[in-house]
Amino acid sequence: MKRRLKYGILIFVIIICSSTIPNYGYSEKACCQEENIILWSNDRKLKWEDFKGVPDTSHSVLVTVAGTTSVINFEYKTTESIITSYKIESIFVKNKSWTLTSDTQVLAHEQLHFDITELYARRIRKAFDSLKSRKNYIEDNYVKVYNRNIMQKNELDDLYDNQVYGNDINQNLWIKKISNEILKLKKYEYLPDD
Repeated sequence: MKRRLKYGILIFVIIICSSTIPNYGYSEKACCQEENIILWSNDRKLKWEDFKGVPDTSHSVLVTVAGTTSVINFEYKTTESIITSYKIESIFVKNKSWTLTSDTQVLAHEQLHFDITELYARRIRKAFDSLKSRKNYIEDNYVKVYNRNIMQKNELDDLYDNQVYGNDINQNLWIKKISNEILKLKKYEYLPDD
């Protein structure tokens, strides 16, 4: 029981969506300075130094030792409710993520929440590409796909937490599972413009 309490994790998920016309969709990234965010990258894993936020355990039933904010940023342009371009990014927000520990297993747990965010960012990109290939540019359809995937992501985050608390074996199984799912969607990896 003590181990379960030690690994209780509070996860924050921000759902971003807007139907502003003809401007970009609302962007969490737009309100965050570049030095305060980390774009997901297979080559860049989270470090405890990335967690710059102030701990907030007021809403947690368990003793919470870390909190992660990871966001699927959805920016798009429209003309008369028709999507003309879009961008989907998986972002870790430093000043909204915090820790009270330096435990490596807890860090691996937090990293996997960020990886789950990336998995759903890729699933959204794939679904958007499918809409685009069918010449479906209606803004509402993109927003529905986005919102449905965010709900599924939140459910997977909850399932992950429920199956992993204090169980290193399950943690490792989840790491392999999510890594494989991300790899299957390699084609939909976001590569930022340099």
